[in-house]
Amino acid sequence: MGGLAAAVLEAVERWRAMDGSAWGTGLSPAGVRAAQEAAAALIRDGAKLLGQPRGRPPRRLLIWCAGNVFTAALEWTALFAALGSEVRLKAPSRCPAPVLAIAAAFAPLGVRARALPHAAARSLIEGVDAVLGFGSDAAMAELSAWLPPGLRRSLHGHRVSFAVVSGDPAAAAGLALDAALYDGAGCMSPSAALCLGDPGTLVKALSREMAAIARRIPRGAPAPGLGPEWRRRCGLARMLGRCEAGPDWAVPLLPPEQLTAGPLPRMLPVHPIRSLEQLAPLAGLPLSTCATDLPEGPELEALIDLGFDRVCAPGAMQRPPLGRPHDGVDVIAALSRQIARG
Repeated sequence: MGGLAAAVLEAVERWRAMDGSAWGTGLSPAGVRAAQEAAAALIRDGAKLLGQPRGRPPRRLLIWCAGNVFTAALEWTALFAALGSEVRLKAPSRCPAPVLAIAAAFAPLGVRARALPHAAARSLIEGVDAVLGFGSDAAMAELSAWLPPGLRRSLHGHRVSFAVVSGDPAAAAGLALDAALYDGAGCMSPSAALCLGDPGTLVKALSREMAAIARRIPRGAPAPGLGPEWRRRCGLARMLGRCEAGPDWAVPLLPPEQLTAGPLPRMLPVHPIRSLEQLAPLAGLPLSTCATDLPEGPELEALIDLGFDRVCAPGAMQRPPLGRPHDGVDVIAALSRQIARG
């Protein structure tokens, strides 16, 4: 392994060992630790990809960070630092501490981070060769308007994810982990599980697993504004189907017509479906990831045709492989110069 790649792994380990309980992520201390471990493992498991270019990487890269998934910038910082890029991080206004911690861990590799007021953040674009951005659709539209024509960019706005499963209760442990990591924040958190088999069996297994993981990794304090929507979904499920719930988790069973594209922390609704044709409304959504236990074949192909950019096993939604296409984009290639000789 090359010198830069080894230095990146050392930086990841420094970040992993930090105490993130005071970073203001909204997660419980155990939730922060679980996310740190998962993010660091992602890079360790994909270490052989560090330092492998796909074109000429940018000399100076700005990563515009969002505040919902506090580890999101880590993998891209690692990948581009290993390629020799000078990485700058724009820390989110809502939760800057985790991004500043990444910069501190990667300081020997020249990574720097700034937490600036919105009006001043535009200055960070000056002198960079490429921009990688994460945030709301509105934030990414504004950032795009700020960027000079011709500047290489890969901007990623709002996305939603789902699970589509057979009903086998063996999938429940993985789905509960997908719902627990980051307390449902981010585009790779499952908004719901669509069940082709017996939904009651899945609800029972999910309830058991959601309760167990809540004991190991307690939920953080949810935003006050989420209470009414939490109560609405649980109340609707009690009227139309069934709702299993604990102090900090819920598994509502609802008709597919009540599908909502947007996760709540530690809530995983189950919607029974008779066939994949009932998923047609998903095709109009900005889809990210689908967790499924369906075997290779026409059903799996049908999920891809709906527009999912990534299909994975239950339990892997929040733990994507290092260097994978993000929202269907090969980020390293998109931000690198592809030089043709001859």
